[in-house]
Amino acid sequence: MGHRALVAYERPDGRYDRHYAHWGATSFALRHKITAKTPFAGETTETTTVRSGTGSISSKSRWKPAIEPAPQATALSCKDATNFDYHQIEAFYVVSLAWDVTTYIPLWFGPTGRADPTVGALVAVCDDHDAVHVREWFRATRAVVRDMVRRGALGEREATNYLANRTVEWGGDRRKVIPMS
Repeated sequence: MGHRALVAYERPDGRYDRHYAHWGATSFALRHKITAKTPFAGETTETTTVRSGTGSISSKSRWKPAIEPAPQATALSCKDATNFDYHQIEAFYVVSLAWDVTTYIPLWFGPTGRADPTVGALVAVCDDHDAVHVREWFRATRAVVRDMVRRGALGEREATNYLANRTVEWGGDRRKVIPMS
């Protein structure tokens, strides 16, 4: 399945180009690999030995980007860049013009299995341990809200609004939270 991630590169006009990285959420390693010299966090891999018709042997290395160089979407507003399936993507990176990388984890609000997959929040994290902490808090909070929806005490829209407000409150001044509801 992969550890899917999206990477939004800021453009000089203030808009974003969004790229896909199939294994980009693995240990959030892209946050250290995206630089001005390695914008797609690529590696030289797959050295192969090639024998020519004259009998000489040569080695070839192939560059393999961690992030798809062809953008998935271009010239997006910040809101449009963060509009995606929160149920399917595990990490979202924003790369500034100065090559500063901010790592977010998408939290899907989904109070029911049929809920809109684009409704959630992006929560900034600094490393794997921080991400585990955020996910544990969110899963516990969402489990209570889902239970309230199942019991009929909250409607889906009320549950989504509550989760958005609660996530922003919980983040407070400690971390950046971008709600998408």
